[in-house]
Amino acid sequence: MTYIDYMNQFWRASSLEYMSTSEVALYAFIVNECNQHRWNMPVPCSTVRICEMLHMSKQTLCTARKNLAKRGLISFTEGKSRHVPSKYSLLIWTDNLTVELTDGLTADFTPLKDKEKDNSIKESSLNFSNKRRNGNDSQNRRRGIKEISTTASPYEGSF
Repeated sequence: MTYIDYMNQFWRASSLEYMSTSEVALYAFIVNECNQHRWNMPVPCSTVRICEMLHMSKQTLCTARKNLAKRGLISFTEGKSRHVPSKYSLLIWTDNLTVELTDGLTADFTPLKDKEKDNSIKESSLNFSNKRRNGNDSQNRRRGIKEISTTASPYEGSF
């Protein structure tokens, strides 16, 4: 993949779920480091250096790093000491993309007759409208609001 492919992959991932500014900065930093190392991954980079370059604390860096790994954008191994830095790799985001899409698709699709369809639609719309009304009544009771329905009559006076 190219530099722009990794960045497009990142923006696709960020459109699905909010990412903090530290995650955005860290991902851009790792992509840049991989580019400078001619895409020979994993790329070694010390935690202290990243914290200094991105002006973030070690805790913020560790949180951002874990979140990016959880989203499947990077993989990393923590450094053992100052002389053995952390190593980062960018992942290609093609694994398990359809898992979440197909989870809720298994259902009973038995054909219904027209009358059964009409009845189920009526029942669901009645249930929805009852839930909606009941929800508003309980909310209004909690707020101390009493609903008063009125009818308008034409005004026959002059101003």
